[in-house]
Amino acid sequence: MQKNDVFQTKNGLRVSYVEKPNFHKSYVGIGLNYGSRDLKFYLNGNAVSTLEGTAHFIEHKLFQMPYGDAFEEFSKLNAMANAYTDLEKTVYYFTTTEDIYAPLKLLLKMYFTPYFKESDVEKEKEIITSEINMYDDVIESKFTRKILKQLYPRSSLSSNVAGTKNSVSKTTTDDLNKAYQAFYTTDNSYLVIVSNEPRERIYQFIEDVMSSLDVNRGLPQRGKEQPTLKLGTSFTMKANCEQSTAALAIRFSANQDSHLFCNYVIGILDGLFSPSTKYYNELYSRKTFIADIEYYVMTLRDTSYAIISTTSQHPKDFLIAIQNKLENLSKKDLDKIAIEQYIKHLKAKSIRALDSVEELGEEILVLALENASYLDELEQSQTLRIEDFYPYIDYFKQAEYIQAICEKSTK
Repeated sequence: MQKNDVFQTKNGLRVSYVEKPNFHKSYVGIGLNYGSRDLKFYLNGNAVSTLEGTAHFIEHKLFQMPYGDAFEEFSKLNAMANAYTDLEKTVYYFTTTEDIYAPLKLLLKMYFTPYFKESDVEKEKEIITSEINMYDDVIESKFTRKILKQLYPRSSLSSNVAGTKNSVSKTTTDDLNKAYQAFYTTDNSYLVIVSNEPRERIYQFIEDVMSSLDVNRGLPQRGKEQPTLKLGTSFTMKANCEQSTAALAIRFSANQDSHLFCNYVIGILDGLFSPSTKYYNELYSRKTFIADIEYYVMTLRDTSYAIISTTSQHPKDFLIAIQNKLENLSKKDLDKIAIEQYIKHLKAKSIRALDSVEELGEEILVLALENASYLDELEQSQTLRIEDFYPYIDYFKQAEYIQAICEKSTK
């Protein structure tokens, strides 16, 4: 991969550009370090508290511009636009196979020119509430939210990204404006472009557009959140489901020392729970689960967690077995062939990403927001060895665990 340049506009926006001369498709994404967990902050020296879902609400309303809906404008320019909000970031992006400059200008103007009209905000509440209702009807979503509330009790880490029906109904234009002013600054944002356009022309265009905009500067000052010291309790949730789901939630200590922490944890879990491993087949022969064992890992600013789940007729037996295994994990428990397969998967994934403007742009943007270099991560992933995973076994021994079961209601 050609080394990506980093450019900074005079008013502080950082830009990472990857020139792909043989590509016909372009990706442009802009993001910031602001997500659903950022409910407390300071603005002009004053402490501000916002309601659950504020970051997501802003994401929705930022597409509303004084002269119409930005989605429609992107479509007119033959660009496919979208956005998303998670716990710690918000990202807006588009892809196009045609002219990049007009939609790029539209994206920057939309992002740096908020238009929170009161009547539009009230209309948006109905849309977001419908979205919340949709997820409330999904058993898996309710189960996961309950797990997070026990994993991080009384913490914004367990808040609903979209908010609650109550918090959305109480959100005002003043709430949106205060949060926007605090977080949507050039110094807290990053723009990533993957395109076949000449870089100097791209840089000059961005500088010209940015110089015409009235932007906020500075890094946000977040309010101090009390660390979640106490773990919640294990639980059983009743629901209208056909089969019981067993889930083991793992809260790791906060001192991860690598942006590849997520990959190391998944590699270790692959070494235990891939269908080819001895331990997987041992669990299967004991009939502790029905379907495949699934797991995912989330790394955040100050903590990380994993959730391992499966359907089971004996969920308690499954959870006791795997928690005991993880708390007493050693190198001999891990299947080396399964980890080697995972390493090959990571290397292949990195190579494939180089041929996809969406994957490449997304990876660069997400890592840039974490102050990490995509090229450094790429180099590390290409040189991984099984031995690199072993030091991360201790994280499982030091972790805290919650056992959760979702079983069929008798009502």
